[in-house]
Amino acid sequence: MPERKTVLFFTNSDFGQANVVLSTAYELLRQNELDIHIASWAPLQSRLETLSQKVQDENPSQAIAPITFHNLASFPGFLEFAKKNASRRKADVPHPPGRLGAERIAMLTVRFLSAWGPEAHLALLGWAANLTKQLDPALVVVDPHLVPIHDMARSLKRKYAVLSPCTLAEGLITEQPWLAAYWKYPAFSTGFRYPLPWSNLIENYYCKSTIQNAAYDPQVTAVNEARRAQGLSEPLGSFTPWVKDVPHICPSLPEIDLPLRFPSNVYNCGPIMLPSPDITESDPDLLAWLQKRPTVLMALGTHFEAYAATVREQAIGLRVLLDARSDIQVLWKLKTEETSEDDGKESLKTILGKEIESGRVRIESWLKPDPAAILRSGHIICAVHHGGANSYFEATWAGIPHIILAMWYDTFDYATRIEYLGVGIYGNRDAGRNCVVNKENYQAPLMVGGREFGEALLKVVGRVKGDPKADAMRRKAAQLGEVCRKSGGRIEAAKIITELCFEGQSTSKMS
Repeated sequence: MPERKTVLFFTNSDFGQANVVLSTAYELLRQNELDIHIASWAPLQSRLETLSQKVQDENPSQAIAPITFHNLASFPGFLEFAKKNASRRKADVPHPPGRLGAERIAMLTVRFLSAWGPEAHLALLGWAANLTKQLDPALVVVDPHLVPIHDMARSLKRKYAVLSPCTLAEGLITEQPWLAAYWKYPAFSTGFRYPLPWSNLIENYYCKSTIQNAAYDPQVTAVNEARRAQGLSEPLGSFTPWVKDVPHICPSLPEIDLPLRFPSNVYNCGPIMLPSPDITESDPDLLAWLQKRPTVLMALGTHFEAYAATVREQAIGLRVLLDARSDIQVLWKLKTEETSEDDGKESLKTILGKEIESGRVRIESWLKPDPAAILRSGHIICAVHHGGANSYFEATWAGIPHIILAMWYDTFDYATRIEYLGVGIYGNRDAGRNCVVNKENYQAPLMVGGREFGEALLKVVGRVKGDPKADAMRRKAAQLGEVCRKSGGRIEAAKIITELCFEGQSTSKMS
């Protein structure tokens, strides 16, 4: 038996980003061949302890080495960094796609690349370098959103891999032949169709160049100058970085992505997800309700807080469906922006009051079961979500048609995907492209139109039971779901990481 090796993960604590790390760590714990260390923010610590205990309980006959947690907040200067980033409102993160949102996304790109500032960037880099030297891991696994950690891995010349929660398309599109990034692929955060319509070429180029120019903003330049002073000349990491000769592990598959040429250092594992407790265990009351009728699940992500106007338009869209299909019910996970909560409730009462009272529309601020467990319950016929990577991969894995109400960043890109693949509808394309933006005093614009959303629901669910187009979409989604569930996911990701750790040796899993 080869000597145990150490793997060190760096990740954010946000579930949407950390889910692939948690899922892969679960499988590595089960294999019990590596000592696992995870550096993240404090909110993730309890989840790691629970995960370690879960695997130990599942394997009582062997001693499972628990995950060792390291708090990223230990780096010098964390309090100043936290104070700088404390006032950002979730409700105002949304921005429109394309030309209307290009300047906003460029500004958010600047915030992302320079979020740490020169001092905190180098402080976190130094702290992570000291931890890495102390542990001397066989492999460092990097979250693509922790920009200073990429610098650390490069500067120490450690063997490292990138474990991404997203598709790598944005990093790979620029590598496609014949300059296809400029005439074939939609630019980041535009939501244009694929292949790119000729009518969108000029706007696509404008959006692409506007976002790329963020790299020359004075805030980013200040970080780069500090980096260069430390001998770091490589470009800063991006939203979905791709680096030649560094292994990249991601939850996508060629079958569920845009057509791309994938380099040999990209490992498409399929959706990387934790096993979910059956809904019969986690929420039998919800299961009993789901069994009443075919159900539309609407959940727009952990970070989405809806203003009252958005709640109203979503409710209008549901009204369109409910009027047409008396056999359908709705489960809505809703979190409203706190200052407009009362107005949102009033809209719900006016538009959906009868259905809420009868239980045909069920609104929850939180759902006990994992989304994947609800999606695979056999009762969900449509998943309405914001287009976050986690939501996209969960619904695709479950084989459920989507409606995406895209709100920010790459959510517009996932909306492009579902339409290209024929498994869903971009449910707010017109509303997003025609919204009113106040650049002087920015507030998230209204980017959902009730009638447009309602029409999308009718296309995906069907205007009548047995609608041939809706049934065809359902069959296509089910087919891709089967592909995803056979792909390996977390098992494949854990296998790749184990092989990288023991490169040049053999393990019981590889022999």
